Amino acid sequence: MYKISVPMMAKTMNRSEKEHILEELKKLNAQRIVIALGIYHTDAKKRAKELEILAENCAFFKEHGFEVMAWKWAFWVEGENTFEHMTSVTGEVDRMFVCPSDETFRKAAAEHLCEIAKTGVDAIMFDDDFRYGCLTGGGFCCTCNNHLAKISEFLGEPVTRELLEEKLLSGGGNRWRDAFLNANGYYMELYAKEMREALDTVNPKIRLGTCTCMSAWDIDGTDPVTISRLFAGKTKPFFRLIGAPYWAVNKGWGNRLQDVIELERMESSWSKRVGIEVFAEGDVYPRPRWNCPSSYLENFDMAMRADGTIDGILKYGLDYTSSVNYETGYAARHVKNRPIYEKIEKYFSQKEACGVRVYDVPQKYAHMEIPARIAGTQEAQYVFHSGAARILACNAIPTTYSGSGLFGIAVGETARHLPKTAFEKGMILDATAARILSDAGIDTGLLKIGEDITVNEEHFIKENEYVRLESGPKAYRTELAESATVHSYFDDGDAEIPASYTYENADGQRFLVYTFDADFNVETLWRNYLRAAQIVEQAEWLGGKVLPAVCKGHPDLYMMCKEKDNTLSVGLWNCFADSILEPVVTLNHEYAQIHFINCNGNLEGNKVKLTELPAFGFAGFEVK
Repeated sequence: MYKISVPMMAKTMNRSEKEHILEELKKLNAQRIVIALGIYHTDAKKRAKELEILAENCAFFKEHGFEVMAWKWAFWVEGENTFEHMTSVTGEVDRMFVCPSDETFRKAAAEHLCEIAKTGVDAIMFDDDFRYGCLTGGGFCCTCNNHLAKISEFLGEPVTRELLEEKLLSGGGNRWRDAFLNANGYYMELYAKEMREALDTVNPKIRLGTCTCMSAWDIDGTDPVTISRLFAGKTKPFFRLIGAPYWAVNKGWGNRLQDVIELERMESSWSKRVGIEVFAEGDVYPRPRWNCPSSYLENFDMAMRADGTIDGILKYGLDYTSSVNYETGYAARHVKNRPIYEKIEKYFSQKEACGVRVYDVPQKYAHMEIPARIAGTQEAQYVFHSGAARILACNAIPTTYSGSGLFGIAVGETARHLPKTAFEKGMILDATAARILSDAGIDTGLLKIGEDITVNEEHFIKENEYVRLESGPKAYRTELAESATVHSYFDDGDAEIPASYTYENADGQRFLVYTFDADFNVETLWRNYLRAAQIVEQAEWLGGKVLPAVCKGHPDLYMMCKEKDNTLSVGLWNCFADSILEPVVTLNHEYAQIHFINCNGNLEGNKVKLTELPAFGFAGFEVK
């Protein structure tokens, strides 16, 4: 069952009548209410009032059939304290966030956890601050005094922060990096174990889990699956994924709406979810709709349901500051879209995703060769964001995160972790992945990578078309094998250099290669009509079959394809401000029957002609 959890702030719940909150929760089909607590304060008197509110509301909502979860900050602290604070690799001390290496802090945190447990809640979840990365001041943590001692212990020799800065922010994998990751993981797991032990003294049946964040999958030195099981004790583990609709408002970390959808699908595939509850981050921060449109949340929710591997959503349908009567638009659109949810779950959720296999792994930093252009900065932690998924998502290329797909795509450091089976079909690579594979003895047609240069346009040979590249993207000068076929060239102002090429090696392995780094670059390199056309055109050569569905020529059109028993379901999410006037979807072969979801149209052989798809609208269909 796809479970809906709805959060509210404890300190503002009294701004609404409880009966009104109940009405809104029912509109949202909520089964769980998540009551968010404020920042942990060292003054017990200031915590007491919030605990009273939590206890009162817990009793009321449990009486009305809701599961009640308390939501608390893990490391964010207010008030006078002498705790050890998070310290970045470059020495910045974060005065807001305390490091879990501090034993005194862990005891205080355990006591607060027990205070919360005594209010009668069913579950407790730690917030996004359960992390070492992406904090203020860059936040590539932690090198506090406790960490330096633990890192030195793992190394068997003293270490300075200055040496760590050099070893952690440039070059390739090394023993200092390993020790740093081991220290991070040690303290995160110690915190999780001690919190569970403390909670068991009050009630071992209370579930305990956390929100994941970007660094939780990599530089934190452990992983959400391990952490969730330590938190869980004898209860069912759970965690919330990272990647929210509000990111798309200002392109947080470079993500548009379709990128956020792909991030959550990717994380779900990493989650080894047997026996673990995993739910999506349906956050519209800072709320209300003036700040984040409901269409972002609704498209995200629909995509999560269509994916079918995610157990539910933390859906921010109510405002955090105002009464529930102030912003009713999120709930209203949820109600309006209920029939669509039902059809999506019927026609999509039980099928298997099909399309291009996106290869990506969570833990890349340990062995990562940090690109020269970001060396010395804290940018390496953002390798979490998938350049491979971004190339496909904006171009309506359907993806899958299991099996081998029609063919595969891998960029950057993921190339070090590819299974041998990935090469049984063709692969799309970026320059970094091609170099890594070449160094490993796999002939990708790349003989040499040269200077990293700024390019301003790309010339597509077959179409004889030129595409302007904004914002100063970077590409490499390269030397290619004689038998490589160049399909486009970059212009750096002086000369044309290869931008994309196809190559088949002596072992019959086929590659479509881009001569840029896709993880640390500018999106104009892939957000254009001819990049999409190029992938569609090369699909059969790479994979032996055409893509299951194609709909070219529409910016930020996101497509998901699912198949089962000779039926194909196609979902189209228009993540763009223009409507699509006459969407035409070309299928992999002719079908005899069609069922439309939230749209109308005609099936004509292997083509589906749909009615106009509104901006930020959804359309779908099943054919067989």
